[in-house]
Order: sequence, then C-alpha cells, then structure tokens
Amino acid sequence: MEVDKFRDPIHGFIEVRRLEKRIIDSPPFQRLRNIKQLAMTYYVYHGAEHTRFGHSLGVMHLVTKAFNATVMNAGRYFEEAKRRRYEQILRLIALTHDLGHAPFSHAAEAVFPEGKEHEDFTEDIIMNTEIADIVHEIGNEFVEAYGEEYNITPQLICDIYMGRNPGPNSEYTFLKSFMDSELDCDKMDYLLRDSHYCGVKYGNFDVDRLIESLTIYESNGMPKLAIAGGGVQAFEEFVLARYFMFIQVYFHRTRRFFDIMLGKALKEVLPNGRFPGETNEYLKFDDGRVLQLIKDSVDKSDACYNIIHRKVYPRVCYTKAHPAEADKREFRRNERELKEKIGEQFFIEDVSAGKMPHKIPLRIEKDDEKAIVIYDQKTGRVTTISEESEIIKSLSEKIDIMSLYCHPEKSKEAYEIMKKINEE
Repeated sequence: MEVDKFRDPIHGFIEVRRLEKRIIDSPPFQRLRNIKQLAMTYYVYHGAEHTRFGHSLGVMHLVTKAFNATVMNAGRYFEEAKRRRYEQILRLIALTHDLGHAPFSHAAEAVFPEGKEHEDFTEDIIMNTEIADIVHEIGNEFVEAYGEEYNITPQLICDIYMGRNPGPNSEYTFLKSFMDSELDCDKMDYLLRDSHYCGVKYGNFDVDRLIESLTIYESNGMPKLAIAGGGVQAFEEFVLARYFMFIQVYFHRTRRFFDIMLGKALKEVLPNGRFPGETNEYLKFDDGRVLQLIKDSVDKSDACYNIIHRKVYPRVCYTKAHPAEADKREFRRNERELKEKIGEQFFIEDVSAGKMPHKIPLRIEKDDEKAIVIYDQKTGRVTTISEESEIIKSLSEKIDIMSLYCHPEKSKEAYEIMKKINEE
C-alpha cells in the first residue's frame, strides 16, 4: 500500500495512505493549520501554538493502533475484510472529525450562527466538498476488492460519528466508542499533545499500556470496547491526566479570561456578531483572519485592546475547584459587596467552567453503552471501572470554578476589601 509519512513530535512517524493524503492536501483540511488547538492558551503557556492539523493526524494514528490492538487482543474478532473496512472508517472519522472547528476552536463557539455547532459544519464539509469525492473513491476501492456491502460513503462516516441510524449493525456503535467515549483516541491525543506543547507534565499517561489493555466484551451478540483486568491502573492514570489538565491548563484563570475577551471581541468585529452560516464563507475564517479583525478594532473595543496588548484583569475572588453550595453562596455575597463598593462596571464574571472529570456513571449495568467494562478473558470475570476503581468513584463532582476579575485600576481596592472580608 502506497503511504506517505508525517513526522509528529508526539507519535513519531505517522503513515498516511494515498487517498487520505489527498484529503489532507484539500483546502478544508489545510485550513486546520491555522486553527489553534487551545485558543489563546499561548498567552499563558507560550508553547501552546499547536493546531487542529497535527491533532487530527495524531488521532488517526492512535485510532488505528487502538482498533487493531483491540481486535488482536480479542482473538482476531473480525474477519480480515471487515477489519480493514472498519479500520479505514475509523481513520476517516479521525482525520475529518475537527474540520468544522471555528477560529480559536471552542473559545469561539459562542458566536456560531443560530442553531449551529461545529459538528454541523464538519458534516457539511465531509458531505459537500471535494472531501466527499475522495471518500467515495476510497469506498469504491473497497467495493472492487470485497463487494458492495463493504462500501464507505461520506454519509456513513457522518452517521457513525454522530451516532445516528446504526440500523441492524450495531457494530457501528462499537466503532464510535473509539472516537467518542470516555476511552476515545481523541482524548488520548489531545492530552499528550496539549501537555507537550504547554510544557507541563499533567497530561502525560502511559498511552501504549492503555492501548495494549483494550479488548472486546461481547454484549447481546455485539462487540463492546472493554479493558483487560490488568489495564485498570492505566485507565485511572488516563482519567487523572485529563482531570489535572482541566484544573491546571484548560481552566487556568488567565486562559479563561482571554476566552471571555475573545467572545466579546468576536461579537464586536464579526458581521452581525456571528460567523456566517454558509459553509464556504465560514471556511474563509481562521485564526489569522480573526486576529486581523481584532487588530483593526483595537482602538474601538476594550476586549480587542485587552487581547492585542495582553491586558489581564486580576482575579480577586474565586471558589475552589469543587465548590459546595455554601461556597457558591459565599462567592455571590463577596461579589455583591465588591460591586456595591467599587462599581459593577469594573468586574467581569466567569461562572461557566462547569465540567465533569469524567462521564462514567457510578451505578450502571455492564451492558449499558456508557459503561467501561473490565473483562478478564481467561476467567470470564466481568465488572465495570465504576466497581473496580476508587479513583473513578472519587472524581464524581463537577469542576465548577467561579471567578471574578477586576479592572487593574481598581484591583488594589478590591484586594483590600477581600482581605478584610477574609479576616472577618
């Protein structure tokens, strides 16, 4: 099979097949070179200038390793033609899953057109650009080699990833779990990649051990992604890596501040305060174009000025990562007092950081789609990670940091008020 190789700082050489390379070379995919993975996090961790381009390649690499390891560990669960088709489907989903991201990724989603999300743009790009023609070519190769039932289409790629219409073949649900679950390769890559480029260790985990632990548990005659008994600690390490990255990087107070500034700036500089709803027009926007619009308005907008000049409001009041209701009430009391004494116009509030460390239900049946099954093939013992892991049980409270930022000109006064409140 003809392949190209991309040298990746996380995974080494990533092999790309001939028609996949044409997808990568297409304008919608090349646009990802100019979409930062972590928005304005480079204002905190200066190395965090990596993009959705490298991440998409990395996810394709990992999903290939993970799927093939799982099938082999389960005793070559699929016959070879089906294995090849399923592997190719997963590679295409991984390669295309982020095509619809906005400039600066998630930080810009507040200004999407009414009723649209980045997944909607992703689907339109896969279905209605040159990428659709390339996917059809890949599908035709499988039809020629194995028969019509092995076809791969753009619609199939979208339906599997979006969890739609699995029909009689719920093996597609099994495939989806490699890209959208608590055990997916999207998370595996972004944790390792974000940690590397931020220059931190919080997101590191033993990805090779975790992948080698993957296996299949058959439920109601259909395969389900599971972990071998010896892989529990590798999975715990993976969940903890995600937790610490949220606490230390994704919810960093300065990063959150610039996310808020970006949202305000976009509403001011975009036509009608939103990205265009038509996909071809939407694809013309990347980080560079948005930054130029912000620069052009630097003298007319406080938010634009703050971004370009990296003017950060100090955080004068905040809760712990997992606040109880009493902590939230105390935050509100302090917020009211600060605003009454200094003026509401000097403050910016951030109370939207709510995020679960994981979405694994603590009480669940083994056959439930969301269960992470632990399966010992030798003894036939079946449990779930919720039963096996005290760490998973303990990480059951939402990360819900509430923060209040104060204009620098008033921050000294705000700190004095907070100091007096805390002393009392």
